Amino acid sequence: MKTLGFTRPASKLQSSIKEAEDLGFRVLAAPSLEIIHGDPSEFDRLRDSVGDKVPVIFGSTTAVDHCKEEFEEEFVPIISPCEIIAIGPGTADRLEAAGVKVDIVPEDYSSYGLVELIKERYHSGRIVVVRSDSGTEIISKGITDQGLDLVDIAVYKLVAADAGDEMKAILKAIGDGELDWMAFTSPMSASTFFDRMKETYPADYLERMKSIKVAAIGRPTAEMLTSLGRSPDLIPEKTTFHDLLVSIRDF
Repeated sequence: MKTLGFTRPASKLQSSIKEAEDLGFRVLAAPSLEIIHGDPSEFDRLRDSVGDKVPVIFGSTTAVDHCKEEFEEEFVPIISPCEIIAIGPGTADRLEAAGVKVDIVPEDYSSYGLVELIKERYHSGRIVVVRSDSGTEIISKGITDQGLDLVDIAVYKLVAADAGDEMKAILKAIGDGELDWMAFTSPMSASTFFDRMKETYPADYLERMKSIKVAAIGRPTAEMLTSLGRSPDLIPEKTTFHDLLVSIRDF
């Protein structure tokens, strides 16, 4: 049995643990990031930016949840006139469950896939991106490089979670040689985890990270890991948490 470590936002942690255990892993998991509802001004900007056929990109299921929380019954009427783009099938499912028709999902469920879609489909006008305050610059740069007007809306904020007992258990397992894989699901969670490793093993944290296998959910996370000094051993073909788990299981 492979021992797998990962960090996830607290709201997704228990379901992620169950999914991994159901696939046969021994799991060590900890909260990675705390999610905070966005400022009211951001939702005002979103309301002012949408309109008939305006492309609106939802960058995560969490972005959908926070829009639903803020707008309540107004969410569907506000957003439905737009051309709705979901970064992946999970986000598309969450939008559809809320009553919003999704028009487009990129073939590559990632920031890079969205950029390719934007290059192929849009050549002028405004594009609204609904996501966290810590999104990568990949989407932003892809939109502005295309000569489009970017409206970037942060409907939620991400802050690093405290290093609680669950995190300490993962760090100890790495130090004791008891962890087989560490999986990373976002650039910010990767950089935060490496900060914890530096605090715990200041002299040789990178060597310890090289003693285990490392997986990245997609290219932006892989690039972050590489910049931190530990290129991933595995990147799944599709950027979903389930595909990440299956790829590690079958590696």
